[in-house]
Amino acid sequence: MADIVSVSRTELANRRRRLRQQRRWRALQGIWRLSMVVGMAGGAVWLLRHPAWVIASPQQVEVEGNRLLSDDTVKSMLEIDYPKALWQLSSEAIARQLESQGIIAQASVTRHLFPPSLTLAVQERDPVAIAILAPPIAGNETAIPHDSTANAPSPSPTTGLLDATGFLVPMDEYTALEAGLTLPTLRVIGFRAEQQLEWASFYRDLSQHQQQTPGSIAIQEINWSNPSNLILTTELGSVHLGGYSSRFPAQLRALDQLRQLPTKLDLSQVVYIDLQNPDNPLIQTRDMRLPSPSSSNPDDEAGWDQETGAGSNAETGSLTDPTSPDAISDPAIAPPAAW
Repeated sequence: MADIVSVSRTELANRRRRLRQQRRWRALQGIWRLSMVVGMAGGAVWLLRHPAWVIASPQQVEVEGNRLLSDDTVKSMLEIDYPKALWQLSSEAIARQLESQGIIAQASVTRHLFPPSLTLAVQERDPVAIAILAPPIAGNETAIPHDSTANAPSPSPTTGLLDATGFLVPMDEYTALEAGLTLPTLRVIGFRAEQQLEWASFYRDLSQHQQQTPGSIAIQEINWSNPSNLILTTELGSVHLGGYSSRFPAQLRALDQLRQLPTKLDLSQVVYIDLQNPDNPLIQTRDMRLPSPSSSNPDDEAGWDQETGAGSNAETGSLTDPTSPDAISDPAIAPPAAW
């Protein structure tokens, strides 16, 4: 019986010793693991803060997708205080900052560790016209359409760059040239915020016509000051369209049919072309035989009767077939009585 008790006590002592060793070993393992984690975290922080992982200058920034703006112009839009550690730069914040410039529609930013650098992928708004803005209507201070990501426009801007969707970036021509932008040749006079959707439809019709009709009559300017009578400045002179409507494509086709007009009339004697009814174009001219003594300026329409469209020295007629060699029988062809 004594031997059995003695063996049991020995085994118990051994077990206690083994348990103590196991607890020590587990404690050492925990300390080792914690040391490894702390060491790796410290190493990562050291690496991120090391000068080798810092954006030290704009030369470490690469720009992709830009066609209108130069690389240096895009880089100048970044509000980065160089040098800056990579981990301190937020890709989302930089993208929002670029998109707030207006001329950039979308932006994405990628950070690289090897070598440390930034890649900016931008999609620019493509300006299709220079807009001369109409003065704001009393009680309505919104003169420029803009989204929530765009910078607030400066007070009472007068010009801007208009894209095909009607988004307008407040920018004068000098600033645009300084920024390296290639300015469009088309100008829009009297643009207002509420005309954004109408402009998008108007320009879609215009661009489709120009693509489908090579050599179409060039349009240099669109006067939108009076929405009920859009006035185009073309190589043939001033063209009155009336309000924008579904007839616009037909009006453009009728305008192209007048391309032979310079061979039949002296364009300096044309006051304007009326295309309100594209099936019956009308031309208002001055009387070349008896010029009005009240006005020697060929662009001055003050001498014309605003109710009938005929001046005291003018005769009336209509041009129903612009392609016919006998279509123009009088030097003065007046618009409808509505004018």
